[in-house]
Amino acid sequence: MYNPAIVCFRDSLLMAYRVDSGHHKTMQRRIGLCELDARLNVVSGSVRSLSDTIQGGDPRHYDPRFLVYHDRLFVHYNNNFLTRPNQIHLVELDPDTLEARSPARLLHLDGPRQEIEKNWMLFEHEGDLLAVYRIAPHTILRVDLAGQGAITCSPLHSTDWDVAAYAGRFGSPCGGAPPVRQGDTYVSFFHSRYPINPLRWVLRYWPVPPGTKLPRYLAALERRLRRPFAQVRYVAGAYAFEAAPPFRPLWITSEPVLRPEDEPLRRYRRRANPSADGIIYPCGALPWPDQRWLVSYGVNDEACCLRWVHMPAGATS
Repeated sequence: MYNPAIVCFRDSLLMAYRVDSGHHKTMQRRIGLCELDARLNVVSGSVRSLSDTIQGGDPRHYDPRFLVYHDRLFVHYNNNFLTRPNQIHLVELDPDTLEARSPARLLHLDGPRQEIEKNWMLFEHEGDLLAVYRIAPHTILRVDLAGQGAITCSPLHSTDWDVAAYAGRFGSPCGGAPPVRQGDTYVSFFHSRYPINPLRWVLRYWPVPPGTKLPRYLAALERRLRRPFAQVRYVAGAYAFEAAPPFRPLWITSEPVLRPEDEPLRRYRRRANPSADGIIYPCGALPWPDQRWLVSYGVNDEACCLRWVHMPAGATS
């Protein structure tokens, strides 16, 4: 169980999380859900399998995130890289039973997209449903829930900004926890990854150039041979943007606020992502009255974590 999301909905603190079960060759990817009490413990009897109630869409459910829109509760999730392009689905939950209320609906981008995109961040802004599509350039989508079937997401605003000081050391910022409004700003915790293997120079002489199209079985073999020389580390940072169109970015932390080095050591030998030596993957965040943030995140693709985070003074404009 890992990569948890959290949300406050109708005075309840809810957590959704990814569950991998079964043999690694036939492993199921599912979503579990529970309620947390005031001490952040799981409420007895509240654990349930959300995936068992979801109809339609891809049966593989990765990395849930919450959305509250017009006092309606949703979860969106992806199918990882198992289709090209991969798919992101949105499903509404019944507020009383916390089961899926209607079939899952595909999020469809009206325009070109990359083959693998798993981290769109949906949020409500003054009655409109929007999504952060990319952090740099800061790209906002309008999300149209009207009708049935696929949900159209259309580009609305795009703002260039300089994140080189962070990205040059810790990798490009990618989606994570959906934005949360704080006065005139939105704050979001993101993930990034950067190479850490000292032998990565070997890749300069790798016989297969990047982007080369290989048969499926050869591509899988090439990835396995490359892994020892292409290890990466996942960390989490935070950034903020204006709570008004065109949602211009305001600041980004100068360094990660969460690192795998600060977490317990990996417990299991087998890795869901063999290319990563350490992983922090934020999926939810809530502000607290004492200037702290409660961040929910996965560690090393094997554990759910909650941590209090003080926004560092190193955030820069």
